[in-house]
Amino acid sequence: MIQKKTKILIAEDEYIIALDIKKILEKLGYEVTSFVGKGIDAVRRTEIEKPDIVLMDIMLHDKLSGIEAAQIIKNKYDVPIIYLTALTDEETLQRAMLTEPGGYLLKPFDERVLHSTIEIALYKFRMESQLKLKTKELEEEKHNTDKLLHNILPDEIIQELKLNGVVVPRHFESITILFTDFYGFRQIINAMRPAELVNELNEIFSSFDLIVEKYELEKLKSISDTYMVCGGLSEKSYNHAARVIYATKEMLNYLYEKNKNSKVQWLLRAGINTGPIVAGIVGINKFTYDVWGDTVNIASRMENSSGIGRINISGSTYELVKEYFDCEYRGKLAVKGKGEVDMYFVGDNKNGNIDFM
Repeated sequence: MIQKKTKILIAEDEYIIALDIKKILEKLGYEVTSFVGKGIDAVRRTEIEKPDIVLMDIMLHDKLSGIEAAQIIKNKYDVPIIYLTALTDEETLQRAMLTEPGGYLLKPFDERVLHSTIEIALYKFRMESQLKLKTKELEEEKHNTDKLLHNILPDEIIQELKLNGVVVPRHFESITILFTDFYGFRQIINAMRPAELVNELNEIFSSFDLIVEKYELEKLKSISDTYMVCGGLSEKSYNHAARVIYATKEMLNYLYEKNKNSKVQWLLRAGINTGPIVAGIVGINKFTYDVWGDTVNIASRMENSSGIGRINISGSTYELVKEYFDCEYRGKLAVKGKGEVDMYFVGDNKNGNIDFM
């Protein structure tokens, strides 16, 4: 296999020196693509010829100096630079160092120094390129991991997990829980092929996810056709009871539009309750952030007692949102261990929407 020659561009304004360098490089087995005497020409030839390395006279004087041309070449084309320099002032050398050159060649130079400086610069550039690639891959992997964690855990919990390696279970005094399910889901299962059903649910729940994110709530889980949301876990989700109701209304509106052209009718029922809960992570290999307490159980009962296309809320939620929504009292629901719980259907908004942003 014939090894590809290293391509070198020479930028030197003294013709005799440039010609001498060219002869030495070709003797050493390099390919000289061209030699130029102006900084602007060095930039243009780099774009056209795509050399592996550029030998740049540090004292090129033109509209574009050697240092300025080197900076453009390094930033725009990612090609290593070796400066050709005679004795020069400290200020010029300091400016040249900012371009992070691959090396310096002090004029006059001999064949061995020229050869070794080029090879060291190329080796250094290859190592830096591999390091940049690995760093980029690690950053992409970290981004994907953070994105995955964000999909299953609240932001504050992710930060705690990264910082401490564990998450301490927490008690929240006031949290709003939403459960939704689809009326007649068993008939929908029988009417659709498995792949079609999964695609439909994925489309619906993905749209729900975007709505939940918009209102800075947390999706906790989806099981079969049940979708569970929590408001109040994050400091951002102040006024969480109203946020959850607004989000649920958008879900219902989304399904209303979808059903206009849908093979089956997706009929949502929603139940909401507000109260204290305990929250924490369960699992080892697969994290699940979950919540426990009577508040969760009552929210589930609100959903089971809801109507098609309706939002059924408990009395505790009603007290937090009655100034924002017209609500219809439905009577009481017997809850084991909690006595009777008031229920309300949520109606129209009062005084327009709340600005949560």
